[in-house]
Amino acid sequence: MRLAQKTRNGYVLKDAEGPGISETFSFEHLSRLNASKEIMHEPDYYDATAAARRSTMPSFQMSDLSIKQRKRLRVRHAMVSALLEMHREELVPVNDASIEHNMPEICRRALRYLSEEAPSPDDGLREEEVRNGLRRKPRGGRVTPSVAPVHSRTIRKWLASFNEFGMLGLADSVANQGNRTSYFNPEERELLMRTVSESYLSLNRPTKKTTTDDVKVAFHNENLKRKAQGLAPHRVPSREAVRNAINSIDKFQVVLNRKGYEEAEKLFKPVSSGLQVYRPYERVEMDEWKIDLITILADSGLISLFTKEELEGLGLDNSSGRWWVTVSIDCRTRCILGMKLTPNPTSCAALDCLRMTTSDKGDWADAVGAVSGWHMAATPETLVTDNGSAFRAFNFSAACSNINITHEYSAAGKPSMRGTVERLFRTASMGLLPRLSGRTFSSVLEKGSHPTEARACLKTNDLCFALVRWIVDIYHNTPHSGLGGKTPLEQWEDDMKAGNYPLKASPSVSKDRLAFGTTVERQLDKYGVTVLGVKYHSEMLSNWYSKFGKQDLNVRWLANDIGAVEVRLGDEWHQVQAVLGIFDGVHAQQWLTARRSLKTSDPAKLKWRDDVVCNAISAIQNMNGERTLEFGLITQPWNSERIASAEEA
Repeated sequence: MRLAQKTRNGYVLKDAEGPGISETFSFEHLSRLNASKEIMHEPDYYDATAAARRSTMPSFQMSDLSIKQRKRLRVRHAMVSALLEMHREELVPVNDASIEHNMPEICRRALRYLSEEAPSPDDGLREEEVRNGLRRKPRGGRVTPSVAPVHSRTIRKWLASFNEFGMLGLADSVANQGNRTSYFNPEERELLMRTVSESYLSLNRPTKKTTTDDVKVAFHNENLKRKAQGLAPHRVPSREAVRNAINSIDKFQVVLNRKGYEEAEKLFKPVSSGLQVYRPYERVEMDEWKIDLITILADSGLISLFTKEELEGLGLDNSSGRWWVTVSIDCRTRCILGMKLTPNPTSCAALDCLRMTTSDKGDWADAVGAVSGWHMAATPETLVTDNGSAFRAFNFSAACSNINITHEYSAAGKPSMRGTVERLFRTASMGLLPRLSGRTFSSVLEKGSHPTEARACLKTNDLCFALVRWIVDIYHNTPHSGLGGKTPLEQWEDDMKAGNYPLKASPSVSKDRLAFGTTVERQLDKYGVTVLGVKYHSEMLSNWYSKFGKQDLNVRWLANDIGAVEVRLGDEWHQVQAVLGIFDGVHAQQWLTARRSLKTSDPAKLKWRDDVVCNAISAIQNMNGERTLEFGLITQPWNSERIASAEEA
């Protein structure tokens, strides 16, 4: 649909290509659809410039690339990013001679862009001690990653494509090379397929070798006729050509003709319970902050409230690592859009924070009993980060490209380029902890003779509670000098009342899963596909299985909602629902907890009926709000290795 008219209460949208039928949508209705990610929004779709660009830009998305294509694109992106970084630092003019001279440094910097996360501080300390002669160099060699140099004209071509089309411009088409036309002419192909069908698709179930012999006989007889007519003989197919012809026949037809209808129905009929048919965001800044509670406690005069033993127990004695928080903030309204806690800054935490930025955060506000809402949800137009390894990671850049976010890096060593988010961290340091005498932390701030256990409650969940409550009810409601005395929440609401909405809606559910999910490979069978013990099936999967039989498929799986997955059939992704509706909205960790509970009660899995599974999941979902809060804010890496490990447990 496209815009027809704006009214006082909403928009009138009309069918973009149909007979001109119009429908009115209120602002409230559109807001609900956006919050539930049921809208796919394409700004400026009918703009002449955008239409012209669509005609030349690649027709695929990042999620359409194969694993090998993504690996090659990742290296190209690292090389281009390193060249652009050196060009911004005025170290390399973009010409062949300069690029060739600086190629070793470009390769060295590109290697940093290929790094997924920051190196361990302990490893850096050990290497420094080895260099200073304080530690013996370890025996044995080690694998050192490297980036191969390329010709200067090649990297300039990559740069031109990157400037015009973004990351997609760096994708290659190696997989599309080669001659895909048939070796045989139409007459030879017709005789081959006819003979294969007559011979192999028989209730006598001949072997492939027998069918190969029948094909040779058929071609021999046909060539005798052609010789008598003065025609050139047909080329006789090889054994491999016959096998390829047999394998190209629909698997359902093979079983039907060789084993009969009952066997075909038994093998290909779907089973189980059946099939179920289901904009201020112009500039957003994102950064990481190490929560130094020791310094904050000292600055606020609260450190004297803790004994040495209590500080050690809380990990506040500088002997153990401290938490990092990844935060995104809207530069117009100064509203905090996303926040994730992680022991070490990783691309996983950055991805989780980006997904939270595009999602409604009301559940977190409700979990701490906040008075104000935390409902900001849209897709950023431009995302600005520093050059940290978490933000240079390929997965993070690919997610930005998948949902059409322009990702910009600020100049290295200049935090003022991200002044909004840097000021936020300073405000949090000075304004958060002195307020911890609220409901959750009253016992910590009281000196008395009560037991140590009752006082030492600055645990992970308490930190989550403090951060969310401070953001939603204090920071969002505190007048901000950069907003002319308005609070961030007032600025957001004033923009909404004036119709100054974010330009881009939140990504749809499928787009969300393709951008932020994990790709795993699973075998398709008559039960559909199974991930983490959850079966997914659809009519489309059933038809695909009937045609091709058992085969490995790419499945895009998102831990936040295992009620559906995206399955790649051919060159397209299709949404497939879980067979049991109870999994809608269920997080993977909740399902793992339920599985452990079921396994404890029934190791042999004799009573894992649908109602038992549903009751176990419902019990896990009824956990208290504080545990749910901690569970939602702390980054949990979900990759294919972790999924495989959980399936084997």
